[in-house]
Amino acid sequence: MDYAQNVMPRLLRVLLAAVAFGPSACASDVIQWSEPAASPSDLPGADLTFDGAGRLVSRAPAQAALPASSTRCAQSIRLSHDAGVGWFAVWWNLRGDSSADLVVSRSPDGITWNVPVRVDTTDVGRSGCRRPPPSIASDAGNVHVAYAMAAREGPGIFASHSMDHGVIFHSPVTVVYGERIGRTAIAARGDLVAVAYEDPNTSPQRIGLAFSRSMGHVFEDREVISPATGEAREPGVALAPGRIAVVWTRGDAADTTASRVIRVGAIR
Repeated sequence: MDYAQNVMPRLLRVLLAAVAFGPSACASDVIQWSEPAASPSDLPGADLTFDGAGRLVSRAPAQAALPASSTRCAQSIRLSHDAGVGWFAVWWNLRGDSSADLVVSRSPDGITWNVPVRVDTTDVGRSGCRRPPPSIASDAGNVHVAYAMAAREGPGIFASHSMDHGVIFHSPVTVVYGERIGRTAIAARGDLVAVAYEDPNTSPQRIGLAFSRSMGHVFEDREVISPATGEAREPGVALAPGRIAVVWTRGDAADTTASRVIRVGAIR
């Protein structure tokens, strides 16, 4: 069964989730945030993690051969390494009409890759490879992806996950709808999943955070976490026991003084 084409539309899933969990709380109800601050110079990228000592560090660059695909949007591929499980890759696979499928593949050794699994096939955007790359995180064999796309029911930010090493992905859930789709970042640790994203409904553009305490089945909490002054883009996010960190770039793409900003939170 292709779970990405579940007969229950995503809009209906969102309504059912709202009934089951009640009104969505602001993430500040569960996360106590520090004030935004300048990001340390040794944290330039968006791919972040907490090390064994609880320090926030840049994740080591991927050391894996990229999966071969003649229809792959090369700039969209993202990798995640799961210790003891292997490598996972996510990318946009182009169709003949310039829309795309979101696919994930697993490699046990970083060299040989399994046949890609289709995560989401509902894209109707005819933008070819001119689309934001997806993001991916893996934790103990659970694989989580977040991505922006023009879905059949409307454009927005979506997420999906697999609980069996990327064999089957659950039907995608909506993070937020909005016309101006952009980049995402995702982190996972146990039942906690965090998606940081360029918010499609704010002007100037800000960074939003969706937080799940149910392994990404539902995102119970959402909030915009970057200040209302100045554009924010290129998010990154990391999780550790009781802690979360989000980074972003302050300033638009043409701003020569753009800088990285970090905000750290304690998860209650």
